[in-house]
Amino acid sequence: LAVAVTFDGKYIVSGSTDKTVKVWNLDTGREECTLEGHRNHVKAIAVIDQQYIVSSSTDTTIKVWNIHTAKEVLTLEGHNSSVTAVAFSPDSKCIISGSADSTIKVWGFQVGGEGVS
Repeated sequence: LAVAVTFDGKYIVSGSTDKTVKVWNLDTGREECTLEGHRNHVKAIAVIDQQYIVSSSTDTTIKVWNIHTAKEVLTLEGHNSSVTAVAFSPDSKCIISGSADSTIKVWGFQVGGEGVS
């Protein structure tokens, strides 16, 4: 349902109806990792930088993932329906989400020494 490419062109990130986000090595075609945590279909994917990606789902959540550790680092909740779009501001300081509840939300985002806050 969703796909994005990392800025360096090394990885493809896909989101699916199986509730997972997968990271694929573009050179080898092999799956690098599967990120599990959404409770329903993954609708959108965006790449922040070479380490973090974000996914949104029909479960109404947005998740930030570290693709190097294959760990979820943040879950954002606040929409009342499927989150169908997700993007980053040009300075990567905000996550923008759009939902079937007819709202757009702007979330503060900061990468820190211990992860994302």
